[in-house]
This record gives sequence, structure tokens and C-alpha cells, in this order.
Amino acid sequence: TACGLHAALAADVQPDETVVVIGAGTLGLTTIAALNRWSPPKQLILAAKYAHQQSFGREFSTACAKPTVVCEPAKLIRVVRSTLGTHLLSSDSSLHPDNDPHSRLSGGADVTIDCVGSAESLRTALAVTRPGGRVIMVGMPGVQTVDLTPLWQREISLSGAYTYGTEIIQGAPMRSFDLAAELVAAADLGRLVSATYPLSRFPEALAHASSSGSRGGVKIAFDLHSPDYPAAPMLSTRKAARR
Repeated sequence: TACGLHAALAADVQPDETVVVIGAGTLGLTTIAALNRWSPPKQLILAAKYAHQQSFGREFSTACAKPTVVCEPAKLIRVVRSTLGTHLLSSDSSLHPDNDPHSRLSGGADVTIDCVGSAESLRTALAVTRPGGRVIMVGMPGVQTVDLTPLWQREISLSGAYTYGTEIIQGAPMRSFDLAAELVAAADLGRLVSATYPLSRFPEALAHASSSGSRGGVKIAFDLHSPDYPAAPMLSTRKAARR
């Protein structure tokens, strides 16, 4: 929650701006909830893969001036074009331009927040952001190879948001964790925890987490208060962590 909140506040969204959020896992949904509480945009467009993610995205963005638009990630460029009335300037591949992350649009979102962190999601973020707009990358993605031509060609600002820090709320400094606790209570974010496991069942927990979206879940967590079964001794756990 603190990471998504940190990203939302770093985006410095204004009330008259349009924001695109790519990805609706835990990071994406907590980012949306934080935007909704502290800096709701005029319009939010969400690219989410699964129906339950789209439903949460709508629910967490009720403070926006316009109804939230949701779509599957592959349809995002087309949805941005139709929602914002932008025009296609060029497309660099044999793909249909609405599905081509190399497409160039005449306009786009003021702010795009990439909560996926893949090469494809960053290419798409650059494609759907207006000239002079801002792209925020959330979390810690792996090494990616991306054509950054749109960054200088369209004078887009690219910045990262990682974990947490000190936030400024109405001119006063506040710890991200304090704000995160407030947000969890206000938006009832406990609903995002789809399953919990004792530490002894960590292989099962990790397998569930890796496929949580397709299984209708969002956040998979360890419950340190649950009975810890002796199936996985501490030595084995440490060896697994080193691998």
C-alpha cells in the first residue's frame, strides 16, 4: 500500500488532468485508491486484465469527475484515442495501430502510471501519454529494453517511484506508512487480501501469488498468527530464500 500511495503522490495529479493506470494488481489498485483519496483526476483510464481487477478499479476511483473507463491492456491505445479524441499520427509495425505500442498519437493522457514494469507496458505508457506529459514507473521491474524515442520526441518526463518515503500533504510532511494505514482503513483495502498462508506453506503461497490474477485474487499474504506446520523446517526455508 505504501508503494502505491508513494507513486500516486509523486505523480502530482491535478484536478483537471487525465490519468492512465496500466496494471491492476496490488500496486495498481492501491495507487488508484490513493489518487482517489488525495488527488483525484478529472478522468481515470485503467488497463486491467481481469474482470475483478476492473471492478475494484471502478470502486476505488469514485471521486473522479468523470466515470472511470476500464479496458483490457491490449485495447488501451484504442480506448485512449476514443476517450480523449486523439488522432493516430503513425504506426511503426504491421500490427493493427490500436494494438501497436509503437503508435504515435496526437495527444493522450496527462499522466500515465505504469504498475506492470514490463517492456511492453512502458512502450504503451509512452504511446498513450500526451506531448509534455508524465510517466511514472512504479515498483522494481527487471532489466528491460525499450525504445525511448518518444521520451525526447514528445518531451515526456519519466520518473520512478519505489517503496515509500516522506510525503507532503497540505504542506506538512508525513510518513508514507502513516498515510498507508489511513488509506487501508478508509478504502477498506483489506478486501484485496485474497488468501493467507502460514510460513510453512511458502511454496504453495508463492505458487498462488504467481497466478493470483487468473484465479480471481489480488494479494496473497503470510499470516504470522496462523499455526506454523512443521512441514518446512527453518533451514530449508533459508536455503530456498538464498536460491
